[in-house]
Amino acid sequence: MKRQQIQQQEQTTAFQKQTTHNMLLMTLEWLEKYIEVAYPNYEIRKQIHDGNIKRTDIDGNPAMAEDSLATQLVLFRSTLRTKPPFLREEIKEEYYKWISATGINANNCPERLKHFLFGIHEIVEGRGEKILEDLKNEQANINSTSLEFMEGMQKLFTYSHSESKKVEKVEKSLEGKTYKDIEIESKFGGGNIESGGQTFQQIAGTVSSSYEAGFHFFPQQGQQSNSPQQRTNSEIIQDVRQNPRNWRRDEVITEYDNFGNAVKSELAFIHNSAEVGFNGAVYNWQQPIYLLQRFNQAELAEICQALGISQSSSSTQYYQGNQLVSEEVDNSVTPNSSSGLGTVAIIGGILALASLGIYGIVKKTKKIKK
Repeated sequence: MKRQQIQQQEQTTAFQKQTTHNMLLMTLEWLEKYIEVAYPNYEIRKQIHDGNIKRTDIDGNPAMAEDSLATQLVLFRSTLRTKPPFLREEIKEEYYKWISATGINANNCPERLKHFLFGIHEIVEGRGEKILEDLKNEQANINSTSLEFMEGMQKLFTYSHSESKKVEKVEKSLEGKTYKDIEIESKFGGGNIESGGQTFQQIAGTVSSSYEAGFHFFPQQGQQSNSPQQRTNSEIIQDVRQNPRNWRRDEVITEYDNFGNAVKSELAFIHNSAEVGFNGAVYNWQQPIYLLQRFNQAELAEICQALGISQSSSSTQYYQGNQLVSEEVDNSVTPNSSSGLGTVAIIGGILALASLGIYGIVKKTKKIKK
């Protein structure tokens, strides 16, 4: 062992070692939660069973789960930023073990998840600038003076106060001890560093070229390419096939008269995160809502098969008064109430921090532009 590394180990406290490993476990627990919510049909061998994530508001809400994971990665980057290379190498080896133990590989891993796996590795390697840039340029979607924001901040500070006492207790128990004085048992004994590293390199080879320009941890300001409407039909179909429970076919209003009355309704494939009114009103078309007319017959058949529904004979209906009329109406279509996304970025980040029990780090406040 090099003399410089020995000196670094002697200067690194046991508390720093413990908290760094704990932060990795928390990050991977959030990653597993994100996979569970965003890819319910993608099965991995779950490794973290600590039950630290008790939030229920992210269940069935992939957008909020992703925002919470990205927020955790900001904290992860902050923790690793000042740590010596040998400690980051330990964390990387544990990460490789986790990959190996879960059964994730380049062939079965969803595309966006690959980017997150690559991004985590970049943070471990000390290349975490991208997530900070994405955070800086994140879309604003909630007013920092709103009641919702204030209530979220109150919950955060209340939780942080109680959690800080626990952190102080751990720090006191390790007082005077150095890195070499404690051993931390791996939670991923079923994983292998070498095979996990090889799997990661295979994953990295598929996304490294698109990571900087084509992927963002947070929705970006003025980033039209991030709009769900910019997705290709093949990307939409892949998402539906991998996560059919996140999608439905339903009617949305596409045309109003001069008095604000709905005059036209069309069938669309709708992600459950989209905000759609009970009557089919669409509040923002920059959401994952795709009219059937954009797909050809083969694509429609593939999506309907994935959703387990019959292919519609008509995708357009018109209003006469308050009644919908159509030459051919598919009776198999039953309007469903939507699962509104609401505002997720700030409160999602706040509640993520509260769930983490991290003391002294608060996500950057974002304000709505007037």
